Amino acid sequence: MRRTILAGLMASAALFAMAPSAGAGQLETASATTVTSGPQAGSARGNEGDVSIKRNFGTWATNVNVRHNDASLTTCGMSPSTTNCPNIRGQVNRGDSFEVWCQKIGSQTVGGNPYWVYIITPNFDGWMASYYIDYPDNVLPDTRFC
Repeated sequence: MRRTILAGLMASAALFAMAPSAGAGQLETASATTVTSGPQAGSARGNEGDVSIKRNFGTWATNVNVRHNDASLTTCGMSPSTTNCPNIRGQVNRGDSFEVWCQKIGSQTVGGNPYWVYIITPNFDGWMASYYIDYPDNVLPDTRFC
């Protein structure tokens, strides 16, 4: 399941150039809490060159929508907003932990925060307003820009 989500994300990344800083075949996600290495804990190794560094975050709110645009990955990925990402893939709640793949300024500001983050959970992935991340600043630390 996780490999399928990451494969889909890699395909989406090609559409809106999400991985300019990663080498060919490398995956890099974002963790505010820990960055570990090795195949067991913080680094997932599959095929050669396939690396994931986890940057785990949570939300302070409940029922936060994680969005996508099933009809147009490019529209949603280039400028995340509720309008450009109309499809709700799932929700995250206080206490849920998720990986942040990247962050970018969207076309909609939520709660005074213009940033949106692409998150990955075990069951779904998509865009979420960064306003709902349980972190005091708009920009997340050690998290790439899409």
